[in-house]
Amino acid sequence: MLKTKAKAIKGISEETTEFVTCVILHMLVPLLPLILEAWKTKGEPTEVTLAITASMYAISIGLSSRNKATFSLCIFISILFSMAFGFIISSPQETLPLVKIGSLITILLVFVIHACERYNKHIVECVPFWNFNNGGAN
Repeated sequence: MLKTKAKAIKGISEETTEFVTCVILHMLVPLLPLILEAWKTKGEPTEVTLAITASMYAISIGLSSRNKATFSLCIFISILFSMAFGFIISSPQETLPLVKIGSLITILLVFVIHACERYNKHIVECVPFWNFNNGGAN
């Protein structure tokens, strides 16, 4: 009887692994405080949390973008939501219309735009997310 060599189960490609790692570490981990508050409060994060999260998320993603339009848009978004945050903090009895839904839509929009950019970078161009051999993040 001939023994045949077992075939290895194919795993996820290196490019896909880089992209998934980027999405988890770079794009989802910064949203953890918002996700935890939504979970703890049964889906009702406060206007304050949403405004500051939208501001910080937009600027952090914008600063890591290679696209000037995305960078500029994210800086502008960050300034707007920083102003909304300041207004909400200084006048807690007043609410700003559409801050909750605007924050959520903004976070989702920034996430999707940057995910597309990172797909091109990691899947199409095969640029590693984190090159541990050279000690730097991309």
